[in-house]
Amino acid sequence: MKRKIEKNYINELWHSMQANYEAFVETGSQENLHQFRVFVKKLRAFIVLLDDAREQDKLTRAFKPLKKIFRHGGKIREAYINLQLSSHYDLKNEDFIQQQVNEIEKEIINFKLNARKYHKILKQVHQAIEEELKETQNDRINNFYNNQLAQIASTLEKLEFTEVLHNCRKQIKTLVYNRKVVGKALNGNLNLNAGYLDQLQEHIGNWHDTVIAIQLFSAPAFNSKPVIAKIKRQSTRLRKSINELSKDFYVRATLKAEVEGH
Repeated sequence: MKRKIEKNYINELWHSMQANYEAFVETGSQENLHQFRVFVKKLRAFIVLLDDAREQDKLTRAFKPLKKIFRHGGKIREAYINLQLSSHYDLKNEDFIQQQVNEIEKEIINFKLNARKYHKILKQVHQAIEEELKETQNDRINNFYNNQLAQIASTLEKLEFTEVLHNCRKQIKTLVYNRKVVGKALNGNLNLNAGYLDQLQEHIGNWHDTVIAIQLFSAPAFNSKPVIAKIKRQSTRLRKSINELSKDFYVRATLKAEVEGH
């Protein structure tokens, strides 16, 4: 992958991330905050790929200061998601709702107060990353994909519904996030069933959401046993779907089944 391709892709992601960051600072919009964090994840996924392919951690170290902003945004998103969950499951606990609203308002104010410092961090990180970019051998990028797919396949063979599966989802998303720029760099020679991978990671994400909801609403203050039972049934259905989707992972993820069918 040529340095120019890397730089253009980094700048494309960075522009979208920066725009959403600035919009959030101005408006406090949850959607802008969400999109800011999505683009941070996409940038990190690309950096993980490049560093792994070069057997280094220079880009990861350059990127590290941005995590502080990402985590601060995460505190706001967590409280907002808690509100969404309570609304979705019709759980009326005024103390809990007010607590989440207060947390959102407080942290948005803190975020805006730190905006100038955060903007400086973004500028420094962007510059540091650009300075470390260099051409990456295509065979090493191929190796990254093959190694990641093999690791995921191994995890799914002994499928366990624990945090390990959630981490497996992060690996899948890294492959999906990078597929377009990698496919272009490899002249279309990337056999990756993005639709299948996206479906699998979405099911894992939905299952993980049920785990969080069960933990959140199991507190005695909610007195929500019927709701917990409903979420557990939903979780069971998702586990069955993930079991089915995980079968023959490597073959399905690399399009081999479709190729052999022609």
